[in-house]
Amino acid sequence: MEDDTDRVLEALKVQIKKEIIDNYFADRVYLEEEQEVLQGEAQEYRRGLDLLKRLYHAFYQALGVEAAIAPVMKVLSLKEWPFYREFGPLPETARQELLRGRRAWGLTAARRYRALVFGLYEELRRETLKLKEQYGKIQTHLALINEDIDKFNLSYDFGLIAEQIEALEGRGEVISGGLLAPEREELSTRMRFKHRKLTDEDLPPLPDLPPLDAVKGELARVLARMHRA
Repeated sequence: MEDDTDRVLEALKVQIKKEIIDNYFADRVYLEEEQEVLQGEAQEYRRGLDLLKRLYHAFYQALGVEAAIAPVMKVLSLKEWPFYREFGPLPETARQELLRGRRAWGLTAARRYRALVFGLYEELRRETLKLKEQYGKIQTHLALINEDIDKFNLSYDFGLIAEQIEALEGRGEVISGGLLAPEREELSTRMRFKHRKLTDEDLPPLPDLPPLDAVKGELARVLARMHRA
């Protein structure tokens, strides 16, 4: 009878240790996969930024000289001119390509100029809003991953797992030869996940753009002055 009980207890201990190991690797794979998904989301966001950069460059080209860009940026409350640093060195041939295929309707040159700028601005704001929504979802995903990392590190602290298994084994050593406290702590540290971070370089934030209706009158006056000049 005792032999049967010992076999059951031994089988139970083996099953418990197996479940601990299986759960550890399953949860670790899950976190690794989630971080890969997050990385893919960040890459997709940066691809969207590349398209937005081209739109900004087209907007600058439509406005014309820097003297026209400055007052428009002031109306839009943009102290920093998004992507302008990359626009400055563009050769004239590349700048001309930015507006290829874009038509603006109007009976006069001034109206066509205004329609072109307004159309580009509405497209800019629309794409900016999409990217800002995407940015918010990525930040939420990042926060959830870090919450899961905290839970993982708490659930799979090597010191606690070792103590649990040692208790099952009647204080036997988890690893043959035993581990000193510093070694156990080092192994525990290596098993932990670190919080995932996305810097502004990884995930550049975007400035807010006001609705066209909120700035249309002031923009129209600025554009009229620029076109007369």
